Amino acid sequence: MPDALGLPPGPPIDRLQVVDIEEDPPAPEAAERPKRRRGRPPGAKARIASAGARISASETSFMRAVLQGVDEKLAANRYLLHLGSMDRRAAGSYREQLQQRIKLALLNLPEHLPQREQGPRILAQLLARPEPTPELPTLEEFAQGFAEDMFSEKELIALYREQLDDRFGESGQRAGPTAAEILRGKLEALHWVQLHVAQHPQPGDPTQLWLDAAICAKLRVHGVLSLSDAIGWINLQGRRWHAQLPGVGRTRAQRLLLWLSDHQEAIGVRIHHRIAQEMIYAEFTPAASLLPETLGSARGTPEMFGLVPLESLAWPLDLLGDDGLFRSHRPNTLKAHTDREAVQAWFATLAEKSAATQDSYRRAVERLVLWALVERRTHLSSLATEDFIAFKAFLRAPPAHWCQKAPVTKGSEDWRPLRGPLADLSIQQTMSAIATMYRDWHASGYLDANAVASVRGSKRRDMQMDVMRSFSNEALQAIRTTLQEMPDGPVKRRLRAAILLLQTAGLRRAEAVNMTWGHIERVRLDNMESDIWALRFAGKGKRERMVPLKPETLQALEAHYQDRLALIESGALASYAGMPKKDCPLLGVLDERLALGHAGTVGDLASNARRETNATGALSAARLHGVLKQFFRQVQQQPGAGDTDFLKASAHWLRHTFAHQSLRSSGKDLAVVQQLLGHADISTTGIYVKADMSSRVAAVLGVEAAV
Repeated sequence: MPDALGLPPGPPIDRLQVVDIEEDPPAPEAAERPKRRRGRPPGAKARIASAGARISASETSFMRAVLQGVDEKLAANRYLLHLGSMDRRAAGSYREQLQQRIKLALLNLPEHLPQREQGPRILAQLLARPEPTPELPTLEEFAQGFAEDMFSEKELIALYREQLDDRFGESGQRAGPTAAEILRGKLEALHWVQLHVAQHPQPGDPTQLWLDAAICAKLRVHGVLSLSDAIGWINLQGRRWHAQLPGVGRTRAQRLLLWLSDHQEAIGVRIHHRIAQEMIYAEFTPAASLLPETLGSARGTPEMFGLVPLESLAWPLDLLGDDGLFRSHRPNTLKAHTDREAVQAWFATLAEKSAATQDSYRRAVERLVLWALVERRTHLSSLATEDFIAFKAFLRAPPAHWCQKAPVTKGSEDWRPLRGPLADLSIQQTMSAIATMYRDWHASGYLDANAVASVRGSKRRDMQMDVMRSFSNEALQAIRTTLQEMPDGPVKRRLRAAILLLQTAGLRRAEAVNMTWGHIERVRLDNMESDIWALRFAGKGKRERMVPLKPETLQALEAHYQDRLALIESGALASYAGMPKKDCPLLGVLDERLALGHAGTVGDLASNARRETNATGALSAARLHGVLKQFFRQVQQQPGAGDTDFLKASAHWLRHTFAHQSLRSSGKDLAVVQQLLGHADISTTGIYVKADMSSRVAAVLGVEAAV
């Protein structure tokens, strides 16, 4: 096969024209005609674009790769992405056409171009071929031409070198350029073509100048006419943008997106990095080539200043707090010299608290640190009482740049400290965590004064809404009907087990997913073994609770466990074979693929995050939340749903429902219900009594009307 630009000699071309080249030799005589092959018939000719057709930078990049030895198909599927997929034959045909177009373009450069005179020289470089290397005999073969004793070895070598001088000149080198030198010249000439002949996409270029006609037609339906419009429209549509283009699948969309990303600087509009990350395929290009420089630098830099996660925050030297207003410069038990060291030392003291509590405290402190340093530009140890009051107001109405819209990982540049304004209960929890840290700082000797001590928490005004955040009897009937209408199977049986566990045992979501069969034990009544079983576990605050289980709840859990065994047998949960029942979770996954570990991938969505292997196959709290939310959306469609807003319902509504029902069935025995719910303070349990309207309704209806 000739090299990439080794065109056969032909008649001079003095004007723009369309060239026909033969792709196959003329057909032989009928008697000698070979078996019909697939594709274009023998002797068919492909029409090549005229010299006036633009030569793009993508095409010169394609040709450069071929010159450097890259397979034509691979080069086409990297640099000619916008033209659709090519097999090896199509890529070779395209290369031949491109060679002719480059030749025509160099011979017909516009007269007004100052580079016009260089066209023939550049073309000569592109068409250059290495001279054939003479075949030289070996020294042994050369010696066979003489009598054996005619020359000594030294004289024979001299004669051999004399023959080389005759063939290659006195320098001992071949007169023409080597193949490497010719390749270098071709690459230099091709670079000249890319600079002075090739065209780059422009923002206002119509899409049909560059993209496949079928895709252009589909984009035109959405008002996309130019390349800049195309990138802007893709960014607005999000990661599933290609779903708006019928017939354009993920792979085809990937090719277009990669081509646009190669030229986004010239087009002047950048592809949103999250869209680019989602469309990365290793067969086309390394992921790093799609990432914006800002994202790459942010990920490559351990610390930076701004609205970033606390672990990535670069604290300004003037805000480290070594000279904070309320700093005590006496030795302190935290051994901290700066606010940053004090925060890290305090986090270390939380090791014995639950993971949920640690996360809550870290999140609260993170928000305070970012507010103090980025917004307030002051030390943590200089915050006064009025600053904490302002911080509470800030959380109640945060600015837009503090809030993120979509769920992303903390490594994303779209990550923000808040999802929106905080409710009173969330503000109270945040201030409680901050108050705990400042109290400990003061007690350790790090601070001389605790400015947050006199800041009052928000009133829990939303507690009066508990009745509205539970299910009425009508709502429970709608739940029952929706569940009955579901097709029978493991999904339905797990859902029933989860609902009963939450609604008849009053468990918190995090408690429910941590329950195993080992937490279930038989209840003694009057010192006699009974048929009642109960859950014994340490709940929130590590307070031990014992909650009896209704027989139907235990039966539902057992049915779910039997499904687990069947799935293990079928291979869907093979990883958990042989696990003792006491270690099995009460609520588990139904497919082990959802429980496998994940090293993490490039990207900032939840699916890109690293996750640990689920050792027991227990359902996670987040997954349980998602399962219930999906079910409640189905319940909302039931005619008997009544006034309950199931779209706002969550697992905690089932706990509230249990609280109301257990209060009624126990004759409003607060002590019993407090133990069942695991409340640290009986006044919390009393809120349910205050919210109960039955006594007030009865009292009002018993009043005699005056008229």
